[in-house]
Amino acid sequence: MTALAANNDYPPASVRSRGSTLLVVEDEENLRTLLRRSLQSHGYRVLEAANGAEALLMLEEKHQVDLIVTDLRMPVMDGRQLASVLSRLYPSMPVVFMSGFTAQLTNMRLVSPEIAFITKPFRYDDLLALIKQRLESRAS
Repeated sequence: MTALAANNDYPPASVRSRGSTLLVVEDEENLRTLLRRSLQSHGYRVLEAANGAEALLMLEEKHQVDLIVTDLRMPVMDGRQLASVLSRLYPSMPVVFMSGFTAQLTNMRLVSPEIAFITKPFRYDDLLALIKQRLESRAS
């Protein structure tokens, strides 16, 4: 992977619910595909990455992304490592974490109450509501 430099002129895509571009970062291909299809059916444009390193490459290639939905546990680069890099390069990028390991999410919540997360398995409507809330909070 090439080195990433801080890019303060990264243009944030306009914030809106429907029509927003989401980047789904999930190592389980079936779940990633299901999320992509479901989110697309609600009017979102969806990009996919199998791990954090792939997600960073997509951002480095200047893909416009409004929000990232990422699993916590993945090979190569996990969701926590991805969020750490994002906080330096794109500090206003909203991130929603997913995990089937509630202890990990609880520990993250103790570190920062603003962290948005959802526990697998989740209701799809709950994920949609969380995404919408994070996109709207970015606008304010």
